Amino acid sequence: MSGDELKAYRQRLRLTQAELSDLLNRRLGRSYDKPRVSRWENGRELVPADVLAVVAEEVAGRPKRARVIALANQKGGVGKTTSALNLAAGFSRLVAPERVLLIDLDPQATATIGLIAEGAVDLHRSRRTMVQAILDNVPLADVIIPAGEAVAGRPCPFALAGSHIELSETDGRREPGFEATLAEALDAVRERYAYVVIDAPPNLGMLTWMALVAAEDVIVPVRTEPYDTMGVGLILSTITKVQRRLNPALRLLGILPTQYGRRKAVDREVLEQLVTTMGDMAPVLTPVGDSAVFGHSARDGKIAALTSPQSTASVYIDIARAIHDGTALPLAAMEGV
Repeated sequence: MSGDELKAYRQRLRLTQAELSDLLNRRLGRSYDKPRVSRWENGRELVPADVLAVVAEEVAGRPKRARVIALANQKGGVGKTTSALNLAAGFSRLVAPERVLLIDLDPQATATIGLIAEGAVDLHRSRRTMVQAILDNVPLADVIIPAGEAVAGRPCPFALAGSHIELSETDGRREPGFEATLAEALDAVRERYAYVVIDAPPNLGMLTWMALVAAEDVIVPVRTEPYDTMGVGLILSTITKVQRRLNPALRLLGILPTQYGRRKAVDREVLEQLVTTMGDMAPVLTPVGDSAVFGHSARDGKIAALTSPQSTASVYIDIARAIHDGTALPLAAMEGV
């Protein structure tokens, strides 16, 4: 087991380096500390065989729980909801659709409306949205629409926890530990799913913090426009603060360029700038090309990754497959810029 593999196992166990060292000391009667775990993970020291055995045993002995991935960016119009929908669809091609859950945490409810159209109103009337899960302490299981269940005649392609404009009241709530509400709600259902995708709102408020506290991984969609890339530092700074203060297991999977026009000089320049300036902080993933297929699919109440898998939506399928298989994520290539 390499240092990277040890780190991946630790994150699957949702342990900090200090917590892992405490676990090892209890199991092995040793006196390991956080710096030692860090040296193992950075490859500066070999991982002892007995440590490997304990970690592997812990991973095998714990119930499999959903991998939670948040899509976050404080800038609107960057393709965040489109990315969340298509990534969830990509996972549903790899596992049973009922094992994939999309949580719409955006009060604009764009993902919810895109999946079930006018059925979003029925969800609100029946008090079956994230409003109840976050603000009224209703169990998350009670608001989830299972895959295949029809709402107003529109069946869900995967499980959905829908949103409503009243969820915006979350930012006015002030109570200790409120940012952990979603993480606590998810704990009760995580064993039901293989993947949970969270569509965070386009701001840096409480709901975005909730998404980052609940997630293991975060992907930052960014449109290849000069003004859009200027704000990437803000969301990266927020992610770093959440990692340091609230969720040490959170990992930045990458920056996902969207609406990329290969024939536009400005798009190529912006992508090159992203790769050059952000490469040390986060990998820049293969860009999602600007295509009418997304608009056409949305108009028809469909998801491009399901209806047009050979289109530019294939990027989302490739990302889902890499996450599922544990292989390298598809990255933007400088020679292609």
